[in-house]
Amino acid sequence: MREGWKEVRLGDLITTKKGFAFKSGWYVKFGIPVVRVSDFTENSISQDSIFYVAESIASEYSTVKLDHKDIIIQTVGSWQHNPASIVGKVVRVPSNLTSSLLNQNAVKLIPNQRIFKDFLYYRLKEDSFKYHNLNFAQGAANQASVTLETIKCFKFSLPPLETQRKISSILSGYDDLIENNLKRIKILEEMVQQTYEEWFVRMRFPGYDTSTGSAAVIGEDGLPEGWEKVKLREMLALNYGKALKQDVRVEGNYNVYGSSGVVGTHNEYLVNGPSLIIGRKGNVGSVYYEPNSFYPIDTVYYVTTRYSLYFLYYSIRNLKFINNDAAVPGLNRDAAYFKEVLKPSVTVMNYFQNYCESRYELIHNLQSQNQRLREVRDILLPRLMMGIIDVEKMEVKNVGKVEVKPTDATIIPLKQSKKEASKEFKEAVLIACLTDKFGSEKYPLGRKRYTKLSYLFHRYADNKIQDYLRKAAGPYNPKTKYAGPEKIALNSKYIQNWKGEKGTTGFVTSEKIEDAKKYFSNYWQAADLDWLVTEFKFKSNDELELLATVDNSLVELYKKNLEFTTSNVLGIIKSEKEWEAKLERMIFSYENVERAIGYLKGVLEYGNN
Repeated sequence: MREGWKEVRLGDLITTKKGFAFKSGWYVKFGIPVVRVSDFTENSISQDSIFYVAESIASEYSTVKLDHKDIIIQTVGSWQHNPASIVGKVVRVPSNLTSSLLNQNAVKLIPNQRIFKDFLYYRLKEDSFKYHNLNFAQGAANQASVTLETIKCFKFSLPPLETQRKISSILSGYDDLIENNLKRIKILEEMVQQTYEEWFVRMRFPGYDTSTGSAAVIGEDGLPEGWEKVKLREMLALNYGKALKQDVRVEGNYNVYGSSGVVGTHNEYLVNGPSLIIGRKGNVGSVYYEPNSFYPIDTVYYVTTRYSLYFLYYSIRNLKFINNDAAVPGLNRDAAYFKEVLKPSVTVMNYFQNYCESRYELIHNLQSQNQRLREVRDILLPRLMMGIIDVEKMEVKNVGKVEVKPTDATIIPLKQSKKEASKEFKEAVLIACLTDKFGSEKYPLGRKRYTKLSYLFHRYADNKIQDYLRKAAGPYNPKTKYAGPEKIALNSKYIQNWKGEKGTTGFVTSEKIEDAKKYFSNYWQAADLDWLVTEFKFKSNDELELLATVDNSLVELYKKNLEFTTSNVLGIIKSEKEWEAKLERMIFSYENVERAIGYLKGVLEYGNN
């Protein structure tokens, strides 16, 4: 632990205020916003579906009033399989919801003078708080809850206030840029929407008569010359998507669309973009624009047309589709085709297409910038919170802002922008590269060996081990085999099953191993893998198990602020039911454990112990 940092209990730094259970009969169309957990986004609160109560009611519940940047935790939600509503989610109140009211199933945290408010927010956004809540949560299969005591008993290392301000300022710099880009995106989207309404609702399109304020020639049907109302079938074709079950998807570069939007990625596409996607089952009538090739599943239609896609996108958004499929609830294609839409002249549609393309190019660039900023911020977050990055010597202005540019590459090097990938896909890439470095046709890389190598790699490169359980063979991540990574690596042809000369089984590289190597450079440094090869290429499986087990024990001792002694490590091992038998093996002798401690302290991060 860094000098001046202290292990603290969250409950000693905060007071809390639970939300109130507002009655549904109190809701009105306009008034004071009521924030519900269903309004939570990843980091903030959306106003898209907000409910309101009258000011007369709101005045009676001022104790649950919210201010800008208040920190809120969701106390009732889903387990980790549904991250959008996960229990323990941490959000901040945006400025446009100042003076709103907090509903039930959430709690506001009020920091005391020992902790900087922004630092508290970022500290709780780090993964360790999420896993703390999941470990102590209670509930059934589809709903989980955490108590205030669970939240308050979370322990972490707290730096001095000045360091807290510096860390907060660095991370806030990224969020400020992201927020500015989101505002620009919203303005651009509103510009396009207003232009659509100006041209195709009020009929003030390029070429209309500026002297009269109307179109140059109006026909008997009230439409400009060359315009008409037609059935939707005359403008486009609705094509069925194709089933693609979760267990056969291979993480890749192509978005997979369901009726709720992007539901994952795949390494193959079904439709050459650009195109529109329309919800058929579930979120009926939802519409999405996809500029690139993609894979629509069987709950959606995809559009083929010879007309402007952007014009159709905005036109379809204004249609009201009914869930009217007789056999299975959904959007009947014939009923959709029967909807009436405006068909302007091809010239005006093409003008609108060109107008949209230039604006959406800016939008996509801003979205890419935000993705990049989030990636850098999320890499910095755990390292700053663990004290791995030294901010002590940074100068701070009076307003508490660090003299550092958020986009400065020296903060954390990321050589190229990349599409966000799942943990399963990243682990599949790592398995492939471990196979490349440690496996051969004579000695294929077995699961037990790559599991230990993966553990040690993550400890060195990421300083993270949250998915590893204390099983008999040592720290073991069951998700590697049973949650997809191994299957992804095999299906992507990065690796293949192999039987060695002496009957040993495991993995060797396959025909697309070079693809995996390219992906690896997006997520980690090549030097980290080189370090692993140098240190462990010729270590036995027993030696790897010893090092991984001792390291995991040292991490536990660090959390408990206990001394790194051989006796304490042996005590941790003995206290674990599935580890106790290890102590009967020679590899876990007192001398070998002592040797492992000395080695690990020299190569891995444990604070000042």
